[in-house]
Amino acid sequence: MGQISLEKAYLLAPYFEGLVYGLFLCLFGVTLYLYFNPTKNKRRQDNHTSVMISISAIMFLIATLHLAINCYRLLQGYADNHIAPSGPAVYLSNLKAWHYILKDVLFATQQILGSAAATYRTWVLWSYNWKVVVLPIILLAINIIAGSLICAAYTEVGSIFSVIVFDRLGRTYNSIAFASSVLTVGLMSYRIWSTHRNTANYHFGRGKLLSIMWILIESAALQIITEFMLLISFFSHNSFRYIVIEWITPMVGITFNSVTVCIKLQSLKEAEVRAENANNPVQTIGSMPMHHIKINITKEVENDAEVSKGSFGRGIGVKHDEGAANDA
Repeated sequence: MGQISLEKAYLLAPYFEGLVYGLFLCLFGVTLYLYFNPTKNKRRQDNHTSVMISISAIMFLIATLHLAINCYRLLQGYADNHIAPSGPAVYLSNLKAWHYILKDVLFATQQILGSAAATYRTWVLWSYNWKVVVLPIILLAINIIAGSLICAAYTEVGSIFSVIVFDRLGRTYNSIAFASSVLTVGLMSYRIWSTHRNTANYHFGRGKLLSIMWILIESAALQIITEFMLLISFFSHNSFRYIVIEWITPMVGITFNSVTVCIKLQSLKEAEVRAENANNPVQTIGSMPMHHIKINITKEVENDAEVSKGSFGRGIGVKHDEGAANDA
């Protein structure tokens, strides 16, 4: 991967982040509409739903602040400091500046919050089994420590210690974040697939659980690919990482909300199908309709009783007189 100058990287980063943030804004709006519109959500909100909505709102707030700070940095660097002898790149690379520290704190907070939310979902899917989420919790704790040390190292900028800390802790932080994302998605997907396999004999077709599994994988794929790109560019010391690292903040929110929105839309679609079937008098087996069929039954009776001579020769189905039968 070819190197690009820091001036170009710092200039392109807010634009890419803005594009990803726009998608996050749309998804967040759809999430609020689905969960707070009384026509779409008629059920009472439970604790799990409240937690999901709260996490989504916090992620949106963090992403908004992060984009606002990068826009401020863009204006300061390329409008107010473009004629400075050092140029905009040196101004934007000042690790002691409050805006640089704050944007990185927001980035680390968003990524840790996303890992915590994925761990929580894994815990819920595995029926609140703590043994399953022990490793994700350990990775989350290590990432919290690494992120805190990186932010604290800004006070030692310029020393040999700071160079070692930023290099080693930066690699550790991004590696653990990538591993945590893959691990939680893998655990949730396996749980859904195993449940579908155990209940395969009790449903027809593909099944709802497999659809949820693919929603989960497809939603998390974009974030995992982005984190992998950041990891590769970080280990190769490529300046492309300054672009990728900025759009990860809204990307985490997109992954979280897309899972929520897709599953909610699928639930609404299934509820509409159930309501339509309940109101439709035509019953179905699978997709083959069954109509009411009128059946007429003709009953033939053969009388083998001995009859009198006068009544001999009467055919099948002829009603005999009861008195004649007694006389015979």
